[in-house]
Amino acid sequence: MSAPFDELTAGRRAWIARAGLTELATTIGRPGREAVAARPDLLARVDQHAASIRESLGGTLLDPVALAGYAAAIRDAAREAGDALADWSQPSWAMLRLLAVCTLVHS
Repeated sequence: MSAPFDELTAGRRAWIARAGLTELATTIGRPGREAVAARPDLLARVDQHAASIRESLGGTLLDPVALAGYAAAIRDAAREAGDALADWSQPSWAMLRLLAVCTLVHS
């Protein structure tokens, strides 16, 4: 049986967060950056999402655990709504939001 997330040590929470963010960088970050390179108009949209995330999570230095939890919630809601998170020719709000999380991780 596993412990609830809030009962894990800070180190274990950070490890889980890094693993989730690494997976996000592979599934969303890499193809998203390729899409932005091909369609520069997406960059402004991603930047707006990043600013909104930064504001909603309260600051300039964002905690990786908070970012990972936020990204997981967006990803799960999108998948429950039937968004495959894969069509970069017409990226959904969730795809742009998740790509913004990736950019925040690397900023």
